[in-house]
Amino acid sequence: MGRETRAYYVRWNIMAINKISLSQALAEVDALPPVSEVFHKELELTSQENASRADLVRCISLDQAISAKVLQTINSAYFGMGQKVSSLDIAVGLLGDNNIRDIAIMCSASASMRKSIAGYGMLADQFWLHSVTTAFAARLIADKCDAEERETAFAAGLLHDIGMVVMDQIIRDSQIKMIWDDEMDIFPDYYSMENEIFGFTHCRIGYFISRNWNFPDNLTAAIAFHHMPESDTDHRELVRIVSFANVLAHLVSMGVMEPRIVVLLGEEGGIPFDFSYNDIEEIFTRLVAEVEDSKAFLG
Repeated sequence: MGRETRAYYVRWNIMAINKISLSQALAEVDALPPVSEVFHKELELTSQENASRADLVRCISLDQAISAKVLQTINSAYFGMGQKVSSLDIAVGLLGDNNIRDIAIMCSASASMRKSIAGYGMLADQFWLHSVTTAFAARLIADKCDAEERETAFAAGLLHDIGMVVMDQIIRDSQIKMIWDDEMDIFPDYYSMENEIFGFTHCRIGYFISRNWNFPDNLTAAIAFHHMPESDTDHRELVRIVSFANVLAHLVSMGVMEPRIVVLLGEEGGIPFDFSYNDIEEIFTRLVAEVEDSKAFLG
C-alpha cells in the first residue's frame, strides 16, 4: 500500500518487483522500432514559417500509410466530395496545410502509440485519443502564450506518454495492478505510482526513447519533464505547455466538460500560466469541439 495520503492502492508481487530494473526497461527501449523518417521531416517542415506545399506533398508521398490516410480522409463522408480524389496534390490543396501536417505527424507516430497499454488499464483507442487530445490542447495553449512553439507543442503533446509503451510491458511482466481511485482523484497519478514501485517513471523512459529516435532537444524535454513543469530546463515554456495540455486532456477524456473545473485547478496552482477565466474557457471549449470534430475527420 502506498502513502496514507495517496488516493490509490497498488497490489504487487514483491519478488517480481525486485527483479525489475532500469536496465530491463532500457532493453525494451532498444527493441522499439524507429520512428518514421517522415516524422522528422514533418517536424522540420512545420518549424518553418513558409514551408512550401510542394515539399509537404513530396514528404507525405514517401510514406504509403500517410498517403493512403490523406486520400481516405478527403474521400470520406466527412467532406462529402462529389467525385473521388486520387491526386495527393489536389488532396493537400483541399484539406489545407494544417490538416495535412496533423495527419502526417499522427500517422508517423501511430505505429508506436496506437496500442493498448493493459498495465494501465487502457485500450488502444483510449491511449491514442488521450495522446491526440493532449496534442490539440498543447497547440491551443501555445497559441495563447508562445505561438512559435505551436507545431512542436502538437508533436510533443502527441508523444508525451510514449514512455508508457515500455512501462506497460514492465508492469505486465511483473503482474502489477495499477488501481486508481476515481472517487478521490480527478485523474490518475500514474507518475507517482511508477516512481514508488520502480524508482523510475514513463517520463524517464520517454527521455531515452526520445534520444534513441534522435528527437530535437525541445521535444525531448517536453516528453521527459511534462510531470515536472517547474523543472529547470532550457525548454521550460514548452514543458509547461505540454504539462497543462495533459491535464486538460485527462479532463476531456473523462467526460469532465466544465471549464470551471479548470479554473478551480488554476486557483489551486494547477495551471502554470497567468490565464484569465475567459482564456481558460476559450481553450477548453475549443478543445472539446476540436476533439469531437477530429474523431469524425480522422475516423
